[in-house]
Order: sequence, then C-alpha cells, then structure tokens
Amino acid sequence: MEVGSHPIQVLSVCGADGKLQPLRFRFEDEAHQLHTVEISEVVDMRRTAHVGIDALCYLCRAELDGMHHLFELRYAIRSHRWDLARKLY
Repeated sequence: MEVGSHPIQVLSVCGADGKLQPLRFRFEDEAHQLHTVEISEVVDMRRTAHVGIDALCYLCRAELDGMHHLFELRYAIRSHRWDLARKLY
C-alpha cells in the first residue's frame, strides 16, 4: 500500500472537552478495494502546520491484514478533511 496524503473516511468521536479521537478509518487501495482499519490505540496527537495548513496529526496503532502497523492520520482543521499521511511500519 502506497501512502502519501490520501483522503480517507474516518469514524471519530468528539469528547465533552472538544477533543477528536479517531476510532477507525477506511481507504481504497490501488486495486480499488476498500479496507476498514480499526484503531486500537492513539499513541500521540499533536497540532502542526503542514504546508501552511493547520492540522491535527494522530499517530495510531492499528491492525491491517493480520499485522500491527503505525499510521499517521492528519485532520485539516479548516476544511474538516482527513488524510492518511503515511504508514510507518
């Protein structure tokens, strides 16, 4: 799976304190297959400015195809869009 800031669908929850937490995401691979990925843990969250766009970056541990991976999800605050920034391993 090639990753490089691809738009994704995300199911997230907004807590009473206003913080977003992604629960699972869905992406389409090169063969146009949809994959749903359950997030088991949000390892880190930070606010960044990626190419001048304010965003929240989430480092998430999840299982895909029977293997554990770390994914970086990016939420663009102004446009309310989620991207799969990269798969770390």
